[in-house]
Amino acid sequence: MTSEADPRIGVFVCKCGKNIAAKVAVNEVAEYAKTLDNVKFSQVNTFTCSAVGQNAIKDAVKEHNLDRVVVASCSPTMHESTFQAATEEAGLNKYQFQMANIREFSSWVTKDPVEATNKAKRIVTGAVKRVKYHEPLEEVIVPINPNTLVIGGGIAGISAALKIADAGHQVILVEKEPSIGGRMAQLDKTFPTLDCAACILSPRMVDVGKHPNIELMAYSEVVAVDGYIGNFTAKIKNKAKSVDEEKCTSCGDCWENCPVRYSAYTEPAKIVPALVYEEKTFLDKIINKYKDRRGAIMPILEAVNSEYRYLPEESLKYIAVQMDYPLSSIYRIATFYNAYSLEPRGDHLINVCMGTTCHVRGAPRLVERLKSELKIDIGQTTDDGKFTLETVRCLGCCSLAPVITIDGEAFGNMKPSRIPRVLDKYE
Repeated sequence: MTSEADPRIGVFVCKCGKNIAAKVAVNEVAEYAKTLDNVKFSQVNTFTCSAVGQNAIKDAVKEHNLDRVVVASCSPTMHESTFQAATEEAGLNKYQFQMANIREFSSWVTKDPVEATNKAKRIVTGAVKRVKYHEPLEEVIVPINPNTLVIGGGIAGISAALKIADAGHQVILVEKEPSIGGRMAQLDKTFPTLDCAACILSPRMVDVGKHPNIELMAYSEVVAVDGYIGNFTAKIKNKAKSVDEEKCTSCGDCWENCPVRYSAYTEPAKIVPALVYEEKTFLDKIINKYKDRRGAIMPILEAVNSEYRYLPEESLKYIAVQMDYPLSSIYRIATFYNAYSLEPRGDHLINVCMGTTCHVRGAPRLVERLKSELKIDIGQTTDDGKFTLETVRCLGCCSLAPVITIDGEAFGNMKPSRIPRVLDKYE
């Protein structure tokens, strides 16, 4: 075999029937290849991928003492492994082979035969220059860790974890929030069937929690990943929960002595003075209406949000005291749902649907026009307190896309030019 400094390269140009030969002058390309440095042999084959074509490569390697092979034919996706095998059977390392795609990259995409031929020559030149630097590689078998790390506990992460776990593999599911479910847990219905989001999501969340092959790490984050395919090592930060999960017996003593429940916020004397009489009267009425119901916090927050168009901080503190409910849990609910806001909203709430159908039909242009007209960004309120601009994932009005709503009133088939006239209705 020759030295690495003086490689002997063989070039095999494929006609591929008429796929290549109908547009590329393959004989001209083969003759051109002979003029390139280190090319010791070049020929044309009708179908290089056939048994006859592969045998031609093997024979040429032995007869001309070749140590590298270039095949100019179709896509590597289709036949690279075929030609690597032929190269290996000829006694060479299969990684001393290089493929030049003159079908998809030249003959199929170039109208002029002369230009197609010249382009094929350039592609072959690049392959020849590249293969000159190829070195023999050896494949090694290493043990792998079949366990799987899934990052993110939304519907996609949940589905992936369950599929892998059902196949018999151990899965570690990491979610940065205290609970899995992701954005889907905030939706009422799913597109395009309008099925109940919770009906789809909830059973899968339960399955994750009880699956023997899934280790759920909620309120955690992946901070570093090292290693290589099959042998990765991940560093996961498990955020403080103030509970030692290994020692917890669910006795409930921590709830009775929770510092959040019995913080300064739970002393009525420190909260009630911050509320004017009308505010306190309204909150007492809502709390008394729902306090004996299961899941009372949600309808109470909905009522407050509807009354003030946002959730005032002092109101949340007052609710925590009167309901004997952790303030931190109330904030968790208030910040989880897009329908709630901790900042004051304008007199009129504008929502722009950014669902798939609305997005492709021009919703981003509506957003830009609204931002220009109102001189605010998404999530902001105009200086005069008239308008608040927000976006939503889907309004369920795909037939009217693109759609915006103002105070719940829908405006379909919207165009940027209509924005000023619509806004004038609310001035």
